[in-house]
Amino acid sequence: MSATQWAVTGIGAVAPEAGAEDGAWFDHRVRLGPRGYKYLPAAAQYLLAAARGALDDGGRCEAVPPERRGAALALNGGFAELFDTMDRQVAVEGGAAGLSPATAPYFAVSLLGSRLTAELALKAFALTLATPRVAALEAVEAGGRALAAGRCDTLVVGAAEHRLPGAPAGRGEQGAIAMTLEPRAAAEARGARVRGTVAARSLFVPPGRELPVGLVPGAVRRLLSDLDTAVEVHHVTDGSPFASAVGAEVDRAAGTTGRVIPAGAGCLAGAQALAGMLTGPPGTRLLLTATGEGHAALALVRTAPGPYRNSEKPHTSQKRETH
Repeated sequence: MSATQWAVTGIGAVAPEAGAEDGAWFDHRVRLGPRGYKYLPAAAQYLLAAARGALDDGGRCEAVPPERRGAALALNGGFAELFDTMDRQVAVEGGAAGLSPATAPYFAVSLLGSRLTAELALKAFALTLATPRVAALEAVEAGGRALAAGRCDTLVVGAAEHRLPGAPAGRGEQGAIAMTLEPRAAAEARGARVRGTVAARSLFVPPGRELPVGLVPGAVRRLLSDLDTAVEVHHVTDGSPFASAVGAEVDRAAGTTGRVIPAGAGCLAGAQALAGMLTGPPGTRLLLTATGEGHAALALVRTAPGPYRNSEKPHTSQKRETH
Protein backbone atom coordinates (compact mmCIF):
# COMPACT_ATOMS: atom_id res chain seq x y z
CA MET A 1 0.00 0.00 0.00
CA SER A 2 1.38 3.43 -0.94
CA ALA A 3 2.08 6.03 1.71
CA THR A 4 -0.32 8.95 2.07
CA GLN A 5 1.03 12.19 0.65
CA TRP A 6 0.51 15.27 2.85
CA ALA A 7 0.27 18.79 1.48
CA VAL A 8 2.96 21.24 2.57
CA THR A 9 1.40 24.70 2.78
CA GLY A 10 4.17 26.71 4.46
CA ILE A 11 7.93 26.53 4.89
CA GLY A 12 10.15 28.65 7.12
CA ALA A 13 13.94 28.61 7.35
CA VAL A 14 16.50 30.08 9.73
CA ALA A 15 20.19 29.69 8.87
CA PRO A 16 23.39 31.70 9.08
CA GLU A 17 24.60 33.38 5.94
CA ALA A 18 27.91 32.26 4.47
CA GLY A 19 30.76 33.60 6.55
CA ALA A 20 28.60 34.53 9.53
CA GLU A 21 30.32 34.25 12.89
CA ASP A 22 29.07 31.70 15.40
CA GLY A 23 26.77 33.32 17.91
CA ALA A 24 26.56 36.62 16.01
CA TRP A 25 24.23 35.80 13.12
CA PHE A 26 20.97 35.45 15.09
CA ASP A 27 19.64 38.23 17.33
CA HIS A 28 16.64 36.94 19.27
CA ARG A 29 15.55 40.50 20.08
CA VAL A 30 15.23 41.31 16.39
CA ARG A 31 13.93 37.96 15.13
CA LEU A 32 11.52 37.14 17.96
CA GLY A 33 10.87 40.25 20.00
CA PRO A 34 12.57 42.54 22.52
CA ARG A 35 11.39 40.73 25.64
CA GLY A 36 10.75 37.19 26.81
CA TYR A 37 13.14 35.20 24.61
CA LYS A 38 16.61 35.81 26.06
CA TYR A 39 16.78 32.58 28.06
CA LEU A 40 15.29 30.24 25.46
CA PRO A 41 17.95 27.75 24.28
CA ALA A 42 19.34 28.83 20.92
CA ALA A 43 17.82 25.86 19.07
CA ALA A 44 14.39 26.70 20.48
CA GLN A 45 14.83 30.31 19.34
CA TYR A 46 15.70 29.16 15.82
CA LEU A 47 12.74 26.78 15.73
CA LEU A 48 10.27 29.43 16.84
CA ALA A 49 11.53 31.88 14.22
CA ALA A 50 11.32 29.22 11.48
CA ALA A 51 7.80 28.23 12.54
CA ARG A 52 6.67 31.85 12.38
CA GLY A 53 8.14 31.95 8.90
CA ALA A 54 6.16 28.85 7.90
CA LEU A 55 2.93 30.45 9.10
CA ASP A 56 3.73 33.68 7.26
CA ASP A 57 4.38 31.53 4.18
CA GLY A 58 0.81 30.25 4.18
CA GLY A 59 0.63 27.53 6.83
CA ARG A 60 -2.26 29.05 8.72
CA CYS A 61 -2.72 27.06 11.92
CA GLU A 62 -5.64 29.32 12.88
CA ALA A 63 -7.67 27.59 10.16
CA VAL A 64 -8.38 24.82 12.68
CA PRO A 65 -9.10 24.88 16.46
CA PRO A 66 -6.10 24.68 18.85
CA GLU A 67 -7.03 21.17 19.96
CA ARG A 68 -6.67 19.99 16.34
CA ARG A 69 -3.13 21.40 15.86
CA GLY A 70 -0.13 19.10 16.41
CA ALA A 71 3.65 19.34 16.39
CA ALA A 72 6.34 16.82 15.41
CA LEU A 73 9.84 18.16 16.04
CA ALA A 74 13.42 16.96 15.62
CA LEU A 75 16.69 17.66 17.43
CA ASN A 76 20.02 15.88 17.88
CA GLY A 77 22.80 17.91 19.50
CA GLY A 78 21.04 21.26 19.66
CA PHE A 79 20.83 21.27 23.47
CA ALA A 80 24.35 19.90 24.05
CA GLU A 81 25.85 23.25 25.07
CA LEU A 82 23.03 23.84 27.55
CA PHE A 83 23.31 20.31 28.96
CA ASP A 84 27.08 20.67 29.38
CA THR A 85 26.53 23.88 31.34
CA MET A 86 23.95 22.19 33.58
CA ASP A 87 26.18 19.16 34.18
CA ARG A 88 29.13 21.34 35.08
CA GLN A 89 27.02 23.34 37.55
CA VAL A 90 25.65 20.22 39.24
CA ALA A 91 28.86 18.17 39.31
CA VAL A 92 31.57 20.80 39.72
CA GLU A 93 30.32 24.26 40.55
CA GLY A 94 28.10 23.91 43.58
CA GLY A 95 25.17 21.64 42.85
CA ALA A 96 21.68 21.86 41.40
CA ALA A 97 20.76 24.82 43.60
CA GLY A 98 22.87 26.98 41.33
CA LEU A 99 20.95 26.15 38.15
CA SER A 100 19.28 29.12 36.52
CA PRO A 101 15.49 29.07 36.99
CA ALA A 102 15.20 30.41 33.45
CA THR A 103 17.09 27.59 31.75
CA ALA A 104 16.60 24.67 34.14
CA PRO A 105 13.17 23.81 32.64
CA TYR A 106 14.95 22.77 29.43
CA PHE A 107 16.50 19.67 30.98
CA ALA A 108 15.35 17.34 28.17
CA VAL A 109 15.25 17.44 24.38
CA SER A 110 11.51 16.81 24.53
CA LEU A 111 11.12 20.41 25.73
CA LEU A 112 12.47 21.86 22.48
CA GLY A 113 9.02 22.96 21.39
CA SER A 114 7.52 24.06 24.70
CA ARG A 115 7.50 27.77 23.81
CA LEU A 116 6.52 27.04 20.21
CA THR A 117 3.50 24.96 21.16
CA ALA A 118 2.39 27.56 23.70
CA GLU A 119 2.66 30.50 21.31
CA LEU A 120 0.97 28.73 18.39
CA ALA A 121 -1.56 26.91 20.61
CA LEU A 122 -0.59 23.46 19.26
CA LYS A 123 -2.74 21.55 21.72
CA ALA A 124 -3.42 18.22 19.98
CA PHE A 125 0.02 16.77 20.81
CA ALA A 126 3.72 17.62 20.72
CA LEU A 127 6.28 14.96 19.82
CA THR A 128 10.07 15.34 19.71
CA LEU A 129 12.28 12.90 17.78
CA ALA A 130 16.01 12.65 18.46
CA THR A 131 17.19 9.74 16.29
CA PRO A 132 20.70 10.49 14.96
CA ARG A 133 20.59 12.42 11.67
CA VAL A 134 17.23 10.97 10.50
CA ALA A 135 15.02 12.65 13.12
CA ALA A 136 13.66 15.30 10.72
CA LEU A 137 12.30 12.73 8.28
CA GLU A 138 11.03 10.61 11.16
CA ALA A 139 9.11 13.68 12.36
CA VAL A 140 7.39 13.83 8.96
CA GLU A 141 6.58 10.11 9.21
CA ALA A 142 5.31 10.22 12.79
CA GLY A 143 3.36 13.41 12.23
CA GLY A 144 1.83 11.96 9.08
CA ARG A 145 0.65 8.91 11.02
CA ALA A 146 -1.03 11.25 13.51
CA LEU A 147 -2.78 13.08 10.67
CA ALA A 148 -3.90 9.77 9.17
CA ALA A 149 -5.22 8.58 12.53
CA GLY A 150 -7.27 11.76 12.96
CA ARG A 151 -5.28 13.06 15.95
CA CYS A 152 -4.92 16.46 14.32
CA ASP A 153 -6.00 18.41 11.23
CA THR A 154 -2.86 20.47 10.76
CA LEU A 155 0.71 19.74 11.77
CA VAL A 156 3.86 21.78 12.35
CA VAL A 157 6.99 19.76 11.55
CA GLY A 158 10.30 21.30 12.59
CA ALA A 159 13.99 20.50 12.97
CA ALA A 160 16.55 22.61 14.79
CA GLU A 161 20.22 22.37 15.71
CA HIS A 162 22.80 24.51 17.49
CA ARG A 163 26.57 24.14 17.23
CA LEU A 164 28.14 21.39 19.31
CA PRO A 165 30.50 22.49 22.10
CA GLY A 166 34.07 22.53 20.85
CA ALA A 167 33.12 22.34 17.18
CA PRO A 168 35.34 24.45 14.90
CA ALA A 169 33.85 27.82 13.98
CA GLY A 170 31.35 27.48 11.16
CA ARG A 171 31.42 23.67 11.22
CA GLY A 172 28.50 22.83 13.49
CA GLU A 173 24.92 22.78 12.25
CA GLN A 174 22.96 25.87 13.23
CA GLY A 175 19.46 26.94 12.35
CA ALA A 176 16.01 25.47 11.85
CA ILE A 177 13.51 24.38 9.24
CA ALA A 178 9.76 24.34 9.87
CA MET A 179 6.85 23.38 7.65
CA THR A 180 3.11 22.96 7.96
CA LEU A 181 1.39 19.79 6.75
CA GLU A 182 -2.29 19.02 6.22
CA PRO A 183 -4.51 16.89 3.98
CA ARG A 184 -4.42 18.27 0.44
CA ALA A 185 -8.20 18.36 0.15
CA ALA A 186 -8.39 20.57 3.24
CA ALA A 187 -5.65 22.88 1.94
CA GLU A 188 -7.32 23.31 -1.43
CA ALA A 189 -10.75 23.80 0.18
CA ARG A 190 -9.44 26.89 1.97
CA GLY A 191 -7.60 28.13 -1.10
CA ALA A 192 -4.11 27.50 0.26
CA ARG A 193 -1.04 27.47 -1.95
CA VAL A 194 0.40 23.94 -1.81
CA ARG A 195 4.15 23.87 -2.24
CA GLY A 196 4.15 20.13 -2.77
CA THR A 197 3.36 16.86 -1.07
CA VAL A 198 5.50 14.64 1.13
CA ALA A 199 5.40 11.15 2.63
CA ALA A 200 8.08 9.44 4.72
CA ARG A 201 9.09 6.02 6.02
CA SER A 202 11.91 4.97 8.35
CA LEU A 203 13.74 1.75 9.15
CA PHE A 204 16.34 0.46 11.60
CA VAL A 205 18.89 -2.33 11.52
CA PRO A 206 20.82 -2.98 14.76
CA PRO A 207 24.54 -2.25 14.39
CA GLY A 208 26.54 -5.29 13.43
CA ARG A 209 23.68 -7.04 11.63
CA GLU A 210 23.45 -7.44 7.89
CA LEU A 211 20.88 -5.44 5.99
CA PRO A 212 17.87 -7.77 5.62
CA VAL A 213 17.13 -8.78 2.03
CA GLY A 214 14.18 -6.82 0.67
CA LEU A 215 13.90 -4.34 3.55
CA VAL A 216 15.03 -1.24 1.67
CA PRO A 217 13.50 -2.15 -1.72
CA GLY A 218 10.20 -2.81 0.06
CA ALA A 219 10.23 0.63 1.65
CA VAL A 220 11.06 2.25 -1.68
CA ARG A 221 8.33 0.33 -3.49
CA ARG A 222 5.72 1.41 -0.96
CA LEU A 223 6.63 5.06 -1.47
CA LEU A 224 6.85 4.82 -5.26
CA SER A 225 4.00 2.37 -5.85
CA ASP A 226 1.65 4.78 -7.61
CA LEU A 227 4.26 6.73 -9.57
CA ASP A 228 4.18 6.82 -13.36
CA THR A 229 7.17 9.12 -13.76
CA ALA A 230 10.91 9.05 -13.17
CA VAL A 231 12.22 9.99 -9.74
CA GLU A 232 15.35 11.87 -8.73
CA VAL A 233 17.22 10.40 -5.76
CA HIS A 234 19.20 12.36 -3.18
CA HIS A 235 21.20 10.91 -0.28
CA VAL A 236 22.11 12.70 2.96
CA THR A 237 24.51 10.22 4.58
CA ASP A 238 27.51 10.07 6.88
CA GLY A 239 29.66 7.88 4.63
CA SER A 240 29.39 4.85 6.93
CA PRO A 241 29.25 1.31 5.48
CA PHE A 242 25.61 0.99 6.56
CA ALA A 243 24.58 4.28 4.97
CA SER A 244 26.45 3.38 1.78
CA ALA A 245 24.75 -0.03 1.63
CA VAL A 246 21.31 1.50 2.11
CA GLY A 247 22.08 4.13 -0.52
CA ALA A 248 23.07 1.47 -3.05
CA GLU A 249 19.84 -0.46 -2.35
CA VAL A 250 17.77 2.70 -2.81
CA ASP A 251 19.48 3.49 -6.11
CA ARG A 252 18.84 -0.02 -7.41
CA ALA A 253 15.20 0.03 -6.35
CA ALA A 254 14.61 3.47 -7.86
CA GLY A 255 16.55 2.66 -11.02
CA THR A 256 18.87 5.66 -10.84
CA THR A 257 22.00 6.93 -9.12
CA GLY A 258 21.39 9.37 -6.32
CA ARG A 259 23.23 12.59 -5.63
CA VAL A 260 25.10 12.43 -2.30
CA ILE A 261 24.95 15.32 0.19
CA PRO A 262 27.26 14.99 3.23
CA ALA A 263 25.36 14.76 6.51
CA GLY A 264 26.07 17.24 9.25
CA ALA A 265 26.54 16.59 12.94
CA GLY A 266 22.78 16.48 13.55
CA CYS A 267 19.47 16.18 11.73
CA LEU A 268 19.33 19.61 10.08
CA ALA A 269 20.93 18.67 6.75
CA GLY A 270 18.07 16.27 5.99
CA ALA A 271 15.48 18.92 6.85
CA GLN A 272 17.22 21.50 4.68
CA ALA A 273 17.37 19.06 1.77
CA LEU A 274 13.66 18.36 2.16
CA ALA A 275 12.81 22.08 2.21
CA GLY A 276 14.98 22.64 -0.85
CA MET A 277 13.10 19.96 -2.78
CA LEU A 278 9.74 21.47 -1.87
CA THR A 279 10.80 24.93 -3.01
CA GLY A 280 12.88 23.90 -6.01
CA PRO A 281 11.92 23.12 -9.61
CA PRO A 282 8.87 20.90 -10.24
CA GLY A 283 9.57 17.20 -10.07
CA THR A 284 9.42 13.97 -8.11
CA ARG A 285 12.26 13.31 -5.71
CA LEU A 286 13.22 10.62 -3.21
CA LEU A 287 15.33 11.70 -0.26
CA LEU A 288 17.33 9.24 1.86
CA THR A 289 18.95 9.99 5.18
CA ALA A 290 21.04 7.27 6.81
CA THR A 291 23.63 6.96 9.54
CA GLY A 292 26.09 4.40 10.82
CA GLU A 293 24.01 3.77 13.95
CA GLY A 294 21.64 1.74 11.76
CA HIS A 295 18.92 4.32 11.15
CA ALA A 296 17.56 5.28 7.75
CA ALA A 297 14.57 7.28 6.54
CA LEU A 298 13.08 7.99 3.14
CA ALA A 299 10.87 10.86 2.01
CA LEU A 300 9.02 11.14 -1.29
CA VAL A 301 8.51 14.74 -2.42
CA ARG A 302 6.28 15.73 -5.31
CA THR A 303 6.04 19.24 -6.68
CA ALA A 304 4.29 20.33 -9.85
CA PRO A 305 3.56 23.61 -11.63
CA GLY A 306 0.03 24.89 -11.20
CA PRO A 307 -2.21 27.23 -9.23
CA TYR A 308 -1.35 25.63 -5.88
CA ARG A 309 2.44 25.89 -6.06
CA ASN A 310 5.35 28.23 -6.63
CA SER A 311 9.12 27.86 -6.42
CA GLU A 312 10.03 30.57 -3.95
CA LYS A 313 12.68 30.01 -1.31
CA PRO A 314 11.58 28.99 2.21
CA HIS A 315 10.12 31.96 4.06
CA THR A 316 12.40 33.72 6.53
CA SER A 317 10.68 35.04 9.63
CA GLN A 318 10.17 38.78 9.59
CA LYS A 319 12.44 40.85 11.79
CA ARG A 320 10.65 42.49 14.70
CA GLU A 321 11.11 46.07 15.78
CA THR A 322 12.88 46.63 19.09
CA HIS A 323 12.02 49.44 21.46
